Amino acid sequence: MKPCEVDQPEAIAQGDPKGVKAAAVRKLGHELGIPAAELDASRFKFLTRVHYWAADVGTYGSEAVWGEHEIDHILLYRLNAGEQLSVKPNAEEVEAVRWLGSGDLKEAMAGKGDMPLWSPWFRIIKERLLDAWWQDLDTALTTDKYVDVTSIHRFDTAPEFHGGLGDAKPLLDEVSKAEAAALKEGGEAQRRKVALDAEHEDRIVGFVGRGKAEVDTSAGDVKQGGYGKVPTHKIPKLDQLMRPLEIISALRLKCTGLLENNIKGQTDEDIEFCDDMLGKVSRSFAAVIRQLPTQLSIDICIFYLVLRALDTVEDDMEAYKGRESDKQAELISFGEKRLTDPNCSITGVGAADERTLVENFGRVARVFAKLSEGSREVIRNITDKMGAGMAEYVSADLAQGTLDQAAYNRYCHMVAGLVGEGLTRIFVSSGMESSELAGQGEQVWSFCADPKKEAANLGLANSMGLFLQKTNIIRDYLEDYVDGRAFWPQSVWKSYANSNDLGEFALPTSHGAGKLLPVKAGGEVLAKGVGVQALLCLNDLVADALELVPDSLEYLERVSTPAIYRFCAIPQVMAIATLAACFDNPLVFTGVVKIRKGLTARLIVACCDGPNAVHFWFRQFAEEILAQTKTCVGADGPVGKRLEKSCHRILERTQKRSEAWSGKQTQKRLVVGAVTALAVSSLFVGTSLQNQR
Repeated sequence: MKPCEVDQPEAIAQGDPKGVKAAAVRKLGHELGIPAAELDASRFKFLTRVHYWAADVGTYGSEAVWGEHEIDHILLYRLNAGEQLSVKPNAEEVEAVRWLGSGDLKEAMAGKGDMPLWSPWFRIIKERLLDAWWQDLDTALTTDKYVDVTSIHRFDTAPEFHGGLGDAKPLLDEVSKAEAAALKEGGEAQRRKVALDAEHEDRIVGFVGRGKAEVDTSAGDVKQGGYGKVPTHKIPKLDQLMRPLEIISALRLKCTGLLENNIKGQTDEDIEFCDDMLGKVSRSFAAVIRQLPTQLSIDICIFYLVLRALDTVEDDMEAYKGRESDKQAELISFGEKRLTDPNCSITGVGAADERTLVENFGRVARVFAKLSEGSREVIRNITDKMGAGMAEYVSADLAQGTLDQAAYNRYCHMVAGLVGEGLTRIFVSSGMESSELAGQGEQVWSFCADPKKEAANLGLANSMGLFLQKTNIIRDYLEDYVDGRAFWPQSVWKSYANSNDLGEFALPTSHGAGKLLPVKAGGEVLAKGVGVQALLCLNDLVADALELVPDSLEYLERVSTPAIYRFCAIPQVMAIATLAACFDNPLVFTGVVKIRKGLTARLIVACCDGPNAVHFWFRQFAEEILAQTKTCVGADGPVGKRLEKSCHRILERTQKRSEAWSGKQTQKRLVVGAVTALAVSSLFVGTSLQNQR
């Protein structure tokens, strides 16, 4: 907005939030038609802030999808004697306007008149704050006697505003009491801690809220940014129990040691620390890294932790607030400055285990110094490239996604394609894989002005990285949007949206040619619907990601070391499983869609069983998506045709190995069936003989 409506904390502390005042002028024009020229923004008096939430169950019933959860900045404005305002109400916002004195207002709110309904936020302000200001109006407007720039007054609304799908309920009054006690005992720092703890406990997202879906609220899931702030759509336990093969796979994975930890048992305390941190900052990659041959597993562990530390710096939107140039310098110099410092400690950055990692980064640097020259060279080179790439996005406005497809691809290359490049170079440098692994593939990539400066023939590795990253970006639509750093390309989503706001797709009553699809989880309706335009955009991005699969399969074909194959295959199979779960799924717009834990176990076991099993599962998910393309949103249009083409190419690529695996499994099932039948018949004969006796 111009003038800017965003205020830094310093503006609030000084009692002069010019952004808030500019917003007040704009909204008075929007709702009451008061011309900006008739208002003097400097005459607004900022008093304080209030925090409240309420569900509109009075209008929409007990499962209302609409409500408010907001922090309001309160301003007073007084007209001078004889001054008039031109008021022309916006009929879509305001039905009627009336001037009231303090006595008139008191009677009206007591139900004496024709205005029975009052917004909950105004009733709270009137009852708790406004009367004192009004009785001493000159003082309130001309001095700072009533100004409170440090507190956020938190109030619960009356019971008639509780409930709804956002689950509004008594909470804020207790938070306010706890803050007051903390302020008295430990000062402002302690009060802030109480407020942050309450925020994590609250976990409300302003789109759909908890609704009827289960929400994962374990403290271990709290990460930086939007992570942990939106619902995770869980699979009902009964659904999981009805899948015995997945349960068997989970037991096999847990009890038989399919994925060994080859880092465990090292006598070097720094290596022990790195192994421990690996398990804490990565549930997904820890197991596949640890099962690599010992020295290679240490190399890749350090590579992962270095990039995770770099990512922690990039993700922290608070530590460098107002110091973006410092953040850019940190990212660019990370390899040179941090990776070579055995005593490195980065304080005040990150959250939870990531904070511990960067605070003790010197221990990672000490292990890095002991790696082979080849591994050190690759890790340093990729760190420098990625840091420089991340620095480009520090000052970029990503609230509405990347600019276009090229920017989308470049971002994915910087944060994931480079990882694939680095891993491939380490594999080849170790002597465990041949240079054939560094192939170009079907996709032709170029991310700098001079293609000759690109790493030669690493297109396959880049495609693998992009496939993983694009799948994550598709799945994390809501988390990223809440965090203010979204990545869906504007050139794609704006071709489907009715507005210039990516958040439009998350609205419970979205849009879409008058057609709304029910949003469900566990068989229960979560919201009134998601528009078909949102699903068209989702399916378009799924089609784009699927086009990378042939390169991923080609890369896997070239891997010769079983442990490295498992390392590469497991994330790729998980990605296509996640993509199949997200495809044409409205739940993407109301939370995080994840695959079943049992299915995860079954896919890991399959990757341990070799390439034929991996091809079988790629084929399974491609067939699942292909079957849905007959009825999905956009089935008859360009998106549907693009999806069909991608699926058919995957099916062609996986047919031979998949059929070999299926035949082998059929033989196993026949043997198991025969043994079972023999056991049952033996039991029957034994029982009959006993009965004859």
